[in-house]
Amino acid sequence: MARRKEHDAQVDPFTAGEPTLPWDEPGVFDGLFDDIEPEACALDGSPYDGPTKTRDDYEAPSADNTADHFQRAQSPSPSEAREQKRQMRAERTAARRAAKAAPKDKRGPSPLGKTVRAIVIFVVLANLLPALLYGIGGLFSNLTSETDSPELIEPEEPSYDGHDPSPGIDMDSLDDDERACVQICDAYLQAIASEQSPERTAIIDGLNQSMVETTGYTCDELGIDANAYADWALSNFSYRIDSCYAHTDEGTASLYLYTWGPDLLDMRATLRQSVYSYISELDTDEAGTKRPLAENEQAHVRELFAEAIENAEMDSESFLGFQLAFEDGTWVLDLDQAQYQLGIPLGY
Repeated sequence: MARRKEHDAQVDPFTAGEPTLPWDEPGVFDGLFDDIEPEACALDGSPYDGPTKTRDDYEAPSADNTADHFQRAQSPSPSEAREQKRQMRAERTAARRAAKAAPKDKRGPSPLGKTVRAIVIFVVLANLLPALLYGIGGLFSNLTSETDSPELIEPEEPSYDGHDPSPGIDMDSLDDDERACVQICDAYLQAIASEQSPERTAIIDGLNQSMVETTGYTCDELGIDANAYADWALSNFSYRIDSCYAHTDEGTASLYLYTWGPDLLDMRATLRQSVYSYISELDTDEAGTKRPLAENEQAHVRELFAEAIENAEMDSESFLGFQLAFEDGTWVLDLDQAQYQLGIPLGY
């Protein structure tokens, strides 16, 4: 069954008139204020007379009188002005006369001051003169010296030939197994300078491969003596055995050493960049193939090679570790691991 909701009729607010509030109904407040008496006014009907103040005994000056007084104070009379000018001239004249009459210091430098200055000049000249003469002599020597093309530095004998590991490690503090491991590693390090050693071959192959990858030419085609490069690298290589630990029950041993020598990786990077820049300037392509370099071009490459060797860092330090194993009653060095470790200082 539908349910109907009734609504009040709508009322127009503009025509509804004033609303009827609850207190507007008649009889709402009947008797509410019957017992309340109105309060009487506390003020009588007399007029109010406020407080007064006596008149101050002061008369302000008029604007005309103030202006006249200020003008008289600022403008002196003609006689006063003349007197002021006369005093100023007299003061300036007296000051000039006093300055002229003041005694002047005509004394020259004292003998002590002259002596001190002479000593200072002598000391300065004594320090600067040798350096000046040395610089002039070096300049004259450079101007008169012949400009020969640089050659490859002649390699020295290997510094570790017959190397005794005892300065780096106290052999007396080691047991028999550790001493055996030290002797095996020391013999291996001494043998890398031989012409048949795989480490020497790796040094030569590393340089050759570096040049082929950069320029497309082998060391022989560029005029570079790779064998002399290996001699130079190994002659400046040195090492010091630092410690050795042999674990007989496990059949393993570890040996640690320091190495010093040229920074071959950095030297090779410098050489690659300089040779590549020079080869790029040459017209070496002939029908898609590399043409042989002329003798003067090879000579220039050798100059770049000698310059890279001369500027190489010669005291690059590395810390390496070798591994050994106890096999069939003897200690054996892990050659693959040792050669890999030496690839860091020897640049291959």
